Amino acid sequence: MKKKRHSVGYYIGFGVFLAVALVNIYPMIFSIFCSFKGNLEIFSSFTALPKKLRFENYVTAWNVGNIGKYFLNTLILAAGTLAVSGFFGAMASYILAKFQFRGKSKWYLFFISGMMIPIQAVLIPLSYIFGKLGIMNNYPVLILLYAAFCFPMTILILTGFMNSIPTELEEAMVIDGASVYQVFFRMILPLSVPGIVSVSIFNFIQVWNNLLFPLIFISDKNKGTISLGLLAFFGEYSTDYSSSMAGICLTTIPIIIAYVFFQEKIENGLMSGAVKG
Repeated sequence: MKKKRHSVGYYIGFGVFLAVALVNIYPMIFSIFCSFKGNLEIFSSFTALPKKLRFENYVTAWNVGNIGKYFLNTLILAAGTLAVSGFFGAMASYILAKFQFRGKSKWYLFFISGMMIPIQAVLIPLSYIFGKLGIMNNYPVLILLYAAFCFPMTILILTGFMNSIPTELEEAMVIDGASVYQVFFRMILPLSVPGIVSVSIFNFIQVWNNLLFPLIFISDKNKGTISLGLLAFFGEYSTDYSSSMAGICLTTIPIIIAYVFFQEKIENGLMSGAVKG
């Protein structure tokens, strides 16, 4: 049996993708190595393996950074954001994907144009409004704020996904006497689970890594998030790099676990949404 011969372009492409993968995985490997070193050992050699595994760095990171409490707070914010953006985003996507009405394309453009608005551009006016209304340290308001910035990506992915669902299925349910709400909740929403899972992972990462919103809108330390906890290692005159690296490793665990468990659904959701636009 002859071996399949690949073209030069194949090997070039493989090399490019391998280089990109190494560039992306290097910071994680660097953080893991440094999390087991002391501060002096980190600066003496960035690339050397740890001479001694310092597991106490993780204990320090957990206690000083208040990781346990901030983990729970961030999970609450993330769960609320995913519920709001996923449910209302699915309803809006269903209308944009399956209904015909005047100005449909303009409404779609209006929703996804939010992706072009940087968070930094709205921080000052939002902080002024929040201060005047006295709604700082308010989780429900913060969840709505997170959901607003997750909404454009949700609309973009779910609209494309729902467009790929055959219209004949809806027509069959309508002929059987189903209402619009029954079609959505009994057929469209269950079939859209892969797309919802895909966009939820992206939104989860956005909420988990967000530093600006908690930094501006949360002043109560008991309501801080995981990103604020990492700031505890960076002082005005000194920085505990080894513990901060351990904290970074701890905070990436939920994202890695989420992707490992939902990897297949993420890929299926993105591929299905790309079939028909």
